[in-house]
Amino acid sequence: MKKLHKLPGFLPVLLCLAGIMWLPVSVQAKVYDNYGILNEEETTALEKELAEIEEAYQFETAFLITDNVGEEMDYRQYAARFMQMNQVGYGESNEGLCVFHQPDARNITIVFRGKAQDQFTEKIQDRMLDHCTEKLKKDDTLGAYQSIVKDLEQGLSRVSQGKKIRPMDISDTPLTLSLLKWLLISIAAGAVPAFAASWYQKNRMKTNVIQTNADLYAEAEETQFSQMRDMYIRRAVTRRRKPENKGGNNGSSDSFTSGGESFSGSGRNY
Repeated sequence: MKKLHKLPGFLPVLLCLAGIMWLPVSVQAKVYDNYGILNEEETTALEKELAEIEEAYQFETAFLITDNVGEEMDYRQYAARFMQMNQVGYGESNEGLCVFHQPDARNITIVFRGKAQDQFTEKIQDRMLDHCTEKLKKDDTLGAYQSIVKDLEQGLSRVSQGKKIRPMDISDTPLTLSLLKWLLISIAAGAVPAFAASWYQKNRMKTNVIQTNADLYAEAEETQFSQMRDMYIRRAVTRRRKPENKGGNNGSSDSFTSGGESFSGSGRNY
């Protein structure tokens, strides 16, 4: 009977390390806070939420918080190049989002990469920025970031179900309450003008009063006109459409290219 030779003590360790190297490695979603606006606990909480979205929807998100890079810089181009240089994006189509915040410039910019740029349309991006800037104005920075994450998750959930993202889906208000609110607004929008018009017409009915004499019943031939003329009022109104702001620093929202790759982004001052 042959004796079994013992393996060297370090060999099992090497085999274990080799096995670990073959395990799939998950890329942790990151928050690049060069400004230092978040503390360690807030950064950890935000990165955890981003990691959950990446795992559930195969979508990578990065937050970039920096000093003011200058007004001459197109903020969307800056964020797009950041995504390319740091390989922010999941899979072959690079599905991802970069949230670029400059506290000193009081500007927040979001840039989508991959198929998401077509799914998160201009109206959806505006809705996301509405929620975000509302909290930024109250100096609730973490709440503003988390509102973007929440809106992103709601949109990705719709996409995963094969549905189109609607503005009403990106809301803090339940859909039923939202529909009820707009129903009441529609009724009020019709009722108020109708009431105002009826009140105005009623007040113009000066003849609907009791007559104290018979002057209105005088014979027609006794009626005399001292003056008669026709009056016409004409007014010409010329309207010119205000040109849209196509810049990348305040209120812009459209597709653009960076390094030959297509992106979609929106920026807003608050």
